[in-house]
Amino acid sequence: MSTPDSESLFVSELTKAQVKMRIYLAKLLANSPSTDDVLQECNKVLWVKRNDWDPKTIFLKWAYRVCFFQVKAYFRNQSREKLVFNDELLDILGKDDPAERNPKDREIAMNQCLGKLDNHDRDLLLERYQGELSVDQLAKREGISANTLSQKFLRLRHQLLICIQTNLKTL
Repeated sequence: MSTPDSESLFVSELTKAQVKMRIYLAKLLANSPSTDDVLQECNKVLWVKRNDWDPKTIFLKWAYRVCFFQVKAYFRNQSREKLVFNDELLDILGKDDPAERNPKDREIAMNQCLGKLDNHDRDLLLERYQGELSVDQLAKREGISANTLSQKFLRLRHQLLICIQTNLKTL
């Protein structure tokens, strides 16, 4: 059972953790507009489970685990979206502690890795994720099947992930 002191400590820790939790969620959700909605769900779950938290442990680590599982639930519910991370990729992203990273470092690493891609591949990725063209439209323009192009995007995203992780280790 919680006491007023333990609830006060919980609220204090939860409040302090909000920015770091949002950064973590933004990373896992690829800066989705739904980041704030998922953060709100995380806050609800944390509040409901507040008695499960041991004040002798690091609150943020516990909160990150809750966030991680809320993101998995979000992706399960959003499987019809055009870009959905699989559990393996989410596990890899979830292992990196964003509290230890400067958001600018991630941007630098991403730009370095995008610069290493073949110009055509980079332009294709940017058209897909920053533009308005669907995979079908791009595939038709490229003269390949949508499935082939989707597989190419999967390989390119994986290549970028590995490159970014490697670059972050040196930043």
